[in-house]
Amino acid sequence: MAGIGIVGAGISGLTLALRLQQLGVETTLYCERDAESMRAARLPGTVARMGHTQARERELGCEHFRDPASLMNTAKLSIKGEPPLEFTASVAEPFHAVDFRLLLPAFMDDFADRGGEIVLSGTEPDAAQVDRWSRGHELMVVAAGRRSVGELFPRDPGRSPYGRPQRVLTAGLYRGLDLGSLFSYNISGGVGEIFRAPMVTREGVVSAVLVEGIPGGPLEPLATTPWKEVPATLLALMREHAPRLAERVDQGAFELLGPDDVLQGAITPTVRRPVAELPSGRIALAVGDAWIVNDPITGQGANLGSKCAWIAADAIAAGGPYDAAFARTTAERMWEAGAPVTDWTNAFLQPPPEHVVSLLMAATTRQDIADLVLSLFSDPPYAWGLLSSPDEVARIVDGGEERLYDRV
Repeated sequence: MAGIGIVGAGISGLTLALRLQQLGVETTLYCERDAESMRAARLPGTVARMGHTQARERELGCEHFRDPASLMNTAKLSIKGEPPLEFTASVAEPFHAVDFRLLLPAFMDDFADRGGEIVLSGTEPDAAQVDRWSRGHELMVVAAGRRSVGELFPRDPGRSPYGRPQRVLTAGLYRGLDLGSLFSYNISGGVGEIFRAPMVTREGVVSAVLVEGIPGGPLEPLATTPWKEVPATLLALMREHAPRLAERVDQGAFELLGPDDVLQGAITPTVRRPVAELPSGRIALAVGDAWIVNDPITGQGANLGSKCAWIAADAIAAGGPYDAAFARTTAERMWEAGAPVTDWTNAFLQPPPEHVVSLLMAATTRQDIADLVLSLFSDPPYAWGLLSSPDEVARIVDGGEERLYDRV
C-alpha cells in the first residue's frame, strides 16, 4: 500500500505533500489540472501570506517570487467618517502577496522535481473516485473538491453560525493604482470593506483590490458588473467609500489586467465535519478549504490552510494506524489552530463592539497600539483572545506602552 493520498493542489494540499515528502512519507498528489493549466486559469483570489506561513515555506525550501515591492511591512487603516478614523502601522515580518496562478504551480513543480508523484484526474473527483483512490493508500486527505467535499464532509452546524454569505466579493488585479508596498484597509460602516495590496503577477507587481460588500448595500452590484465596466464602477465606489484609496488612482491608467483577472461571487462561512469513513474502510481527513471556509475579511484562509497542513503532516509522519481515532485526534489538533481564526473572522463580519472601537480609536494616537492591531493578523490566537475580551482591551488602552508588552 502506497502511503498517503492527497486530493487537491491548493496551498493546503501542496504544503501537506511537500512537508510529507520532506519527512520521508510516501505521498501521491491527485489534482484536476497540471501546473501549466493552473498558470493559465482565472484568478482564484487575492491572498496575503503572513510571516508564519512564509517561514514554513522557507523550511520547505519553497521560497518564490519575493519581489521587494510585494513585501508589506506597513498598512494604513481608514474608517469612513467625519473626520475619518485613520492610522498607519508596521509589522516586523512583512505580509507577502503572490498570484496563486504563479505560486501554486511553483509548489507543484517543487514537489515533482523532488520525485513526488502527481496523478491528474482531468475532472473534479466525487466521493466514489476518492474511495477508488483510497484502495492504494493508508489514508486519504482531502484538501479541495466541491463534489467530494459535499458528499464526504457534512456541514458542522455547531461551528457554522451563518447559513448564507455575509459579504459579496469582487477581487481583481489592476494597473493604475500605485501605493508602493503599502497595504490599504478601508472600512465603510454598514456598507463593507475595500482592501488593496501589492501582488506579484505575470506582469510584475500590481495592485490587488478586494471588495467585500454587505448584501443589499451599494458595493454588492460590483460582483455582477461586466469585467470591462468593473474599473470605472469600482473607482466611483472608492470615491464614496474609500476616498483615501481613490485619491491614488491614475484615472487614465486604471484598468484590470484582463478578463481572467477578476473574480466575482460570494461564500458562506462553513466548517465541515473533518472525518469520513470511505466504503473501502479507509479514512478520509479534510484539511484546508475542504474543512473550513472563512470569509477573507481577516485574510486568514491560506494561512490557516498552511498551518493545518503542517499539523496534519507531523501527525501522519509520527505513524499510524491511520484509523478514525487517528483522524479525530489530528482534527482536534488542527481545530486548536482553526477555532480562533474562525471565531475571529465570524465576529469581524458583524459591527464591532464598543471595546474594539475603543482599541481602534487608541491606535490613532498611540503607535504601539497601531502596530499591535496590525500584528493581530499574524497571530490569530492572540487576536481573538484580545478582541473577545473587553477587559484585556481596556488593560491595553488604559495602560502605558509597558503594559502593552506584558504578554511578550
